[in-house]
Amino acid sequence: MSLRLRLVLTIGIALALLWGVAAAWMLRDLDRNLQRTLDERLAMSARMVSGLLEQARVGEANASPFAIRDVVTVPGRRGIACQVRSLRGEVMATTQGASRALMAAHAPGYATRTLDGAQWRTYTLQANGLSITTADSLNERAGLGRRIALAAGIPFLIAAVGGLLALWFGAGRGLAPLGRLRQTLAVRAPDSIDPLDAGTLPLELRPLVDALNHHLQRVAQAVLHERHFTSHAAHELRTPLTAIDTHLQVACLTTGEDAERALDDAREGVRRMRATLDQLLMLARVEGQARFDAGEPVAAREILERVVAASGEDARGRLDCSDRSGDALLSVPGPLAFAAVRNLVDNALRYSPPGSRVDLAIDADDTSVRFAVLDQGAGLHPGEQADAVRRFWRGRSATPGGSGLGLAIVAAIAERYEGRFTLRANAPVGTVAELVLPRAPLA
Repeated sequence: MSLRLRLVLTIGIALALLWGVAAAWMLRDLDRNLQRTLDERLAMSARMVSGLLEQARVGEANASPFAIRDVVTVPGRRGIACQVRSLRGEVMATTQGASRALMAAHAPGYATRTLDGAQWRTYTLQANGLSITTADSLNERAGLGRRIALAAGIPFLIAAVGGLLALWFGAGRGLAPLGRLRQTLAVRAPDSIDPLDAGTLPLELRPLVDALNHHLQRVAQAVLHERHFTSHAAHELRTPLTAIDTHLQVACLTTGEDAERALDDAREGVRRMRATLDQLLMLARVEGQARFDAGEPVAAREILERVVAASGEDARGRLDCSDRSGDALLSVPGPLAFAAVRNLVDNALRYSPPGSRVDLAIDADDTSVRFAVLDQGAGLHPGEQADAVRRFWRGRSATPGGSGLGLAIVAAIAERYEGRFTLRANAPVGTVAELVLPRAPLA
């Protein structure tokens, strides 16, 4: 259903219900007032006849109002009747066609009677020795009410239909800017990231266009980011490939120790390339929102033990571990938590002087687990702390062999699982890398 039709239906149905209720109330009140007015007309007619008869009796002092030789018959109109009788029941005057049974009064006042299947409304007045009865046909009253309702309803119906048509065309005109915006987006080039002009649009559409422009800006940043990533990844992979190709050519052209040394260098290049590819795949999966099997919650202590076990013999001798996490479990999948802490430790070992100590501490509270790694390196300048989490960024004092993706992966894991990753300088030397991950709910 189109927005225009939905708008017209919603407003039209609401107005129809409101006006329908108002019309029903108006017609009900109109009918009640009409019946009261017609009843008052009956009573007024009876009093008028009574007054005329009284004046005639006073004007003729020697005459008696009862000395009427013949019944006076007055031409009448269908649906209206009047009759004058003595208190003994003798008809003295009547309208033509008035029924004696209908006009026979049992008590003064209003009454509703049925004669030959038709209902009548009567009023009887007893005064000056006379009984005066006036009557209206309720069918005639109903016809009068229908004519009044029709006279009032036709303009109302015309106004309702005209209002719906005006609403239809007005909604179309009001929604025209949406159509122009759709046409603008339809003819845009697929790679266009230029912002949309919101100056000529209504106020209601400007937030939508601002959101679209903000989205286009983020898309442009993401595209630029991916282009840089592709360029750096190609460069990072081209360098070890070139080195491997060179070493293999040397191995083919030489023999003995030179050939063996060239093959060892080629194997080292393959290892470095494999490590870079693994890091690239891990970063792509984390940033691409790929699903990881959470499995059973893993303990922070177990992550520490696995990281120490995965480090080389020389590295294990340099690690000084402190565990105050107790039995805290992580709500992060074990492989990702291991990869993040492993990258922190490898980064600290790479940037610390050979043989220096690297401190790894873990503690926990009710909602999170904190991993802190302190190295003994030259530290980071304030401007370099933000650059350190960029892809393929390497510090000044790094030892060869790093891919420049380790801290980027750590930051991506922390962001995905609503954790926190920070770098800060340590006095007098070194850098503290702090990773805070959410803790699994306590049993």
